[in-house]
Amino acid sequence: MEINIKLNSLIFNEILPYLLYNNNNYKRILELSLISKQSFQIIQNLLTHKHILKLDPNDLINLIKENNKYELFLIKYKELEIIHFDHCNEFSKRILKKIKSRLLEQCEQLKKVIFNRATVGYDTLDENPTYDNFYEFRGLDLFWYTEVLPWSNEAELIDDSFIFSFEFLSRYPNSKKISISTSYSDVLKYLECLDGILRNCCSTVEAIKFDFHNTPHDFVGKVINSKSPAIKSFTVRLANDDTSKLVANLFRESEISKNNTLKVLKLKYCEEFSIPHLNQEPTEFLETLIGNQTLETLGLKLFDVSNSEKLSPLIQVPNITTLICSLYSFEAFLLHCNENHNITTLKVGCYSHQSNYHNGYFEDKDFTNVLLNFFKNNKSSLNSIIFPEILYKLYNLKEIIKKERNNINNNIKNITFKKVFILSKKYK
Repeated sequence: MEINIKLNSLIFNEILPYLLYNNNNYKRILELSLISKQSFQIIQNLLTHKHILKLDPNDLINLIKENNKYELFLIKYKELEIIHFDHCNEFSKRILKKIKSRLLEQCEQLKKVIFNRATVGYDTLDENPTYDNFYEFRGLDLFWYTEVLPWSNEAELIDDSFIFSFEFLSRYPNSKKISISTSYSDVLKYLECLDGILRNCCSTVEAIKFDFHNTPHDFVGKVINSKSPAIKSFTVRLANDDTSKLVANLFRESEISKNNTLKVLKLKYCEEFSIPHLNQEPTEFLETLIGNQTLETLGLKLFDVSNSEKLSPLIQVPNITTLICSLYSFEAFLLHCNENHNITTLKVGCYSHQSNYHNGYFEDKDFTNVLLNFFKNNKSSLNSIIFPEILYKLYNLKEIIKKERNNINNNIKNITFKKVFILSKKYK
């Protein structure tokens, strides 16, 4: 069934920034800009002065050369003093010197190029990646594998000790985020000494995230106790051998209760390529958080929680207002939200291979009834629930929510789905 939705000009202009942010295709952006003179001006202003360009630098250069009528060009590139790009990939990184000269040929006022993210997997021997502060890298994606490891100098290149200094991180000043990924390999179990990451990353780094690589236990404590940089967001990945008691001891010894900088802590399973064997007893770990006064967001996808009482220590950590749970634990977390009125946002996370949920454990659960029962008996302070995209596909949740909207407590204003562009909904 085809549905046509007409938007008035005011609403369309309001959603333009969202449409641009979720669109990498310059041709599509150009089509949106040609809808009206006003939309052209709005998009031109966003791209020129405010918006992150999801374009490769070379693509921008080629677009400028292809269109020689400056007054008709969507980006007022001659006025640009700073350009924001979304990502600097490995190819772009190898030719940054050439890109700099080509950009300056076209953008006469240009003083700085800022990349939101940059992949740093190899070519780490480059001693001047910023080219005299012309480039700035806000986020660094560290990636290495068996054949290409994170060398910082010639000595590490020929040494086979698997002890790396990560000195190359000091060549990227003003970075805010570091994410750590590795390809799967038995060899990587030797790469446990990551102290150099903290030692050499600049003092401005606020977030460290492990994407797939198992987080070394001693590194957890060093991040939590780090003063410079003072980490505000930390994503930890633990695996099958990390029992509930071991996890609790790890954070107790790290004195997480005394940390006064961390605002976001996410515990995840290390290998998302198969159905994980989640820990089932979060209580002892949650007790280690009592006394912490700065943590606001807590991710507990590491745990399979079947009983909401196991989450009760969270009531004693009133500054935590956002919880992230796995699909397995959704019912228990909903019940906990009815008891813990500090929680205003619940995010339901899922794993990389979402197809795992098409069979087995979760498909046996009556997810729809769980959700509807909560809506009808909602006593929580929740105003936002965020679901993964898979539930949008497996269950017709939008229709269910629409049908039951009169039974939904009015304080739940936003119900959204990850990776699906949905405007802020208000179900009353």
